[in-house]
Amino acid sequence: MQIIFFCPPATVINGGIKFIFRMAEVLRAQGHDAVILEEHERRPTWFATPAVPVVGQSVLQPNPNQIYVLPEDQTHMLAPLKDWPQRKIVYIQNHFYAGFGEGAASYADYGVTDIFCSSRTILDYARQRHPSLASHLIAYGIDVSMFHPAAARQDRIAFMPRKRPIEIGYIRDMFRFLYPAYRSWQWQELSNRDEKEVAQAMSEAKVFLSLSRLEGFGLTPLEAMAGGCVVAGFTGIAGREYANEANGFWAEEDDFPTCIAQLKAALDLAQNSGAGHEAYRQACAETLSVYTVERFRQSVAEAWAQILT
Repeated sequence: MQIIFFCPPATVINGGIKFIFRMAEVLRAQGHDAVILEEHERRPTWFATPAVPVVGQSVLQPNPNQIYVLPEDQTHMLAPLKDWPQRKIVYIQNHFYAGFGEGAASYADYGVTDIFCSSRTILDYARQRHPSLASHLIAYGIDVSMFHPAAARQDRIAFMPRKRPIEIGYIRDMFRFLYPAYRSWQWQELSNRDEKEVAQAMSEAKVFLSLSRLEGFGLTPLEAMAGGCVVAGFTGIAGREYANEANGFWAEEDDFPTCIAQLKAALDLAQNSGAGHEAYRQACAETLSVYTVERFRQSVAEAWAQILT
């Protein structure tokens, strides 16, 4: 049985692509024939992809000896494949992009049998929105061999502005105005960086400003925690799954005054190396212990064992 993962364009930097490849890698390690379908047979260059074959559209033929794993944001692909004999699974990594237009009421109407969910938030969504389908939680795992603290850290705030490009300008300006004592701190934008560059930046910055918005989970704050940053900012809604008062300085969605005040509190903590900072480090370690590479592999194995039997 061949398992084909449909992948978005490989040139796009998208954390979800990493986990499509990583799930395929786990399956190949178990002896399954798992491949990645990318329209132009391209392999991402912004992270180290595992040794998983990448195939093109020529593989698309009705074939009962295949299983398709489709992304949630490509619902237009479901209708053409509806009557094909392949078993169909949807991998939802952001439920905010999984909405249907007019027409079918559920994935089940297109022959989908199972849903992979990358967070408990998405699992709740899938069970409510598609109750007739089997839903499987496959939690992300943070690669601590990649994301870990550096020996020395800089007075620097790292941030990714992609989800909030307008808001970041406002936050930076107001923060510098309200807290002149921190004007000497650098602000480091992490845009169009590969995974190694992001990991290095997070390992060296003292603070990470989370600009999450409409997330299915929100990986970057956890990667920043693993890198040793003090994290402040927005959860992106689904990040509430792991965000708490002990592991970050969080603000509710679009509450910019609180976000700015919380960012200042994060810098205050980052400046100190006493008991408060150690308590924060321990809280982050406890949070990260739930999201391990080992747990990801185990959940992949368990979900596919149910599907293939």
